[in-house]
Amino acid sequence: MHQPSEAIERFFRTFESNTNSDNVAATVSLFADVFMAASPQGAQAVRGGDFALALPRKKQLFDSLGCRSTELVTLTETRLDARYTMASTQWKMTFARSGSETQDVVAESVYIVDTGGVEPKIVFYLANQDLMQVLKERGLLTT
Repeated sequence: MHQPSEAIERFFRTFESNTNSDNVAATVSLFADVFMAASPQGAQAVRGGDFALALPRKKQLFDSLGCRSTELVTLTETRLDARYTMASTQWKMTFARSGSETQDVVAESVYIVDTGGVEPKIVFYLANQDLMQVLKERGLLTT
């Protein structure tokens, strides 16, 4: 794995900015019309329209848990071939609730990015851990 190229760094900084600004349309535009999403629970194909509907609900849940920001803390790149790049990432999510100490949760994920088009697009997303379980273990999610 190598340090990210300028294009991949810019792409994921845009992703980070979109995440923190709640820009659903801009976030969805970074993904292919249909992409694969995988986690410890399994894998599934996700349509962009379904993703666009799910993002506001996810944001609402995270807001209710006190999530204040999401920061890209590490990014490494592996060129798979002339068209596809694997990006390994770590994201620091900062949670702050009134009456509680601020907590940082680090989530690791891997993306396969198609760089062969006009704009890069995520075609595969792997969540390396069950984030909801991590939030439960940290006492941030109680249900």
